[in-house]
Amino acid sequence: MRLITAAALTFACTAQVAGQEKARTVEVATFESDAEGWVGFKLEGGGVGEDAGSKVAVTHEAAHVKAGKGALAYTYEVAPGEMRVLALQRPFDLSGMKSLRFSVKCSHTTSVIFSLAETGGAGYQASATCAAGAWQEIAVNLDEFLVDEKGKDANGKLDLDEIGALHVFDVGGFLVNLLPELKGSRSLWLDEIRFSSQPAPLTTGPASVTKVVPVFLVDSFESSVIRWASISLEFSDPPKFNVFDAPMAIDAEAPKEGGKQSLRLTYPRRAGKVHGLMRTVEKNDLSRATGLDLWLKTSHDGTYVVGVEEKDNSRYQKTVELKAGDGWKSLSLAFGDLALADDSKDENGKLDPDQIKQVTIADLSSLVGGGEAESVRLWVDQVQFSLAP
Repeated sequence: MRLITAAALTFACTAQVAGQEKARTVEVATFESDAEGWVGFKLEGGGVGEDAGSKVAVTHEAAHVKAGKGALAYTYEVAPGEMRVLALQRPFDLSGMKSLRFSVKCSHTTSVIFSLAETGGAGYQASATCAAGAWQEIAVNLDEFLVDEKGKDANGKLDLDEIGALHVFDVGGFLVNLLPELKGSRSLWLDEIRFSSQPAPLTTGPASVTKVVPVFLVDSFESSVIRWASISLEFSDPPKFNVFDAPMAIDAEAPKEGGKQSLRLTYPRRAGKVHGLMRTVEKNDLSRATGLDLWLKTSHDGTYVVGVEEKDNSRYQKTVELKAGDGWKSLSLAFGDLALADDSKDENGKLDPDQIKQVTIADLSSLVGGGEAESVRLWVDQVQFSLAP
């Protein structure tokens, strides 16, 4: 396999937009005076109804406004068995638009899912991690939106001239069914929502430098959008799994062969507890994938594991030793290099590319005699699947 540099990918992906005309926009909401049609809904017991328990209102508090004089404040509950959704139900003709752009702030670190619903009922989704307490500018390309239910849309693609609604919701509404400790009240603020004819930086999706070197870019981290979740597993009785319990950030640290940025995870290394990162890719077509390439760097020597998990939860992985003094380490892992995890089973004993669900990277040092540390930093860059031509 061949590890493609971020610089080469950036050139290949941006050359096509060079010299384009001035960006056009479709403004959705600025929230200067009112909620502009946004309402809350609750999904419960298979039904959908207006959510009387949530609050949707414009705020003029400076701390909760990104631009201008107002922003939308959404206060809602996260509870098992129900899902809260913030919705704007009105038709949009997005012909010629390339990206969705908005600012978001969350009271709790989570992943925010944004969905475009076609008038025919099909929904297309994208997501971004939202760190607690700080405004984040999100820009995602519309071709990154993936259908939420395969087979629900006859032509299998997002029709930009048939958009009937825009939805925003907190992934905590799903996770609370597995992690009841997430239950509670939360707030989310939105501002400056618009569509643009200007593409956002291409940091995920199909890419190639030449016609004979195709890749699927899991993440190049060359934008402010974080699509990963921090995860941890504490080997207590019973074992305790958690998400978003260690901070992530886009960092200027990057390998010379890469771009200008990477993802940094900061966490304590404690006995009996594993910290790591997870990126879900199950809705992407990875049927041609043959291997996984990535760059890793650590602040403390340690034993790490890179894993690829199938939709049936069978997990294939490779253990690697990282030395802080070595700096960035390039990994190029053919699927044949990955072994089925000892605590995992698979009906055919091989990694099926069309069944790939997620990529994980974890620090196992505390389980194999590694020393404890108050603050370990793990950097990740240029994660991509190699594809067969």
